Amino acid sequence: MAEKPQRRTQAERSAGTRELLLAAAIEALHEHGYAATSTTLVAEKAGVSRGAMLHQFRTKADLMTFVVEAVFEAELEHYSEYLKGITDPQARFLAYPEMAWEVLSRPSGVAVLEIMQGSRSDPQLCEMLAPVQTRIEKEALEFSHLASAKGARGAMAVMRLIVWAIRGLSIAQVLAPEPGSVRDSVKVLKRLMAAGLETGVLSVGPENSK
Repeated sequence: MAEKPQRRTQAERSAGTRELLLAAAIEALHEHGYAATSTTLVAEKAGVSRGAMLHQFRTKADLMTFVVEAVFEAELEHYSEYLKGITDPQARFLAYPEMAWEVLSRPSGVAVLEIMQGSRSDPQLCEMLAPVQTRIEKEALEFSHLASAKGARGAMAVMRLIVWAIRGLSIAQVLAPEPGSVRDSVKVLKRLMAAGLETGVLSVGPENSK
């Protein structure tokens, strides 16, 4: 006699609904932008009812904040995999431009950028997102080890420069006559960072621990 399939718990059903809404929100943001991405549109794309949507996220700001946090967690996993086996501090440092490009130019990265831009005209989202972004930057800096005993001088400034240069290039890719050529700028950024290490403008090593 065949066993009856086990029913999912409420927590499992809730997590499943959130995963559907996350994927749908990323798709909507990537395709339509922040302003046109309503909770109704996301619910339709996810194939869930309006009630199920509101049970998980009462407002658009709640949903958008969840997207930013969930995407960041996924990005950390990708970065960990990318950096696996790269132990030399300078090699790790110079890996960041291309690694960030692979992550931030994807639909999920563009979706997060849309949310950040949208927060400028959405006070509720801005209020919710500000502490989340502060935490994300802190965790990203700790993950990168740039601020550790073997970190880079001006660690936060360097990290922000890399991240926001790449985010800007992800938009340039949409507008460029030859989108593939935008990656050349990523390579230039890496060369500039290498030059910074060679000249001492940037440094990675124990000498910065003081």
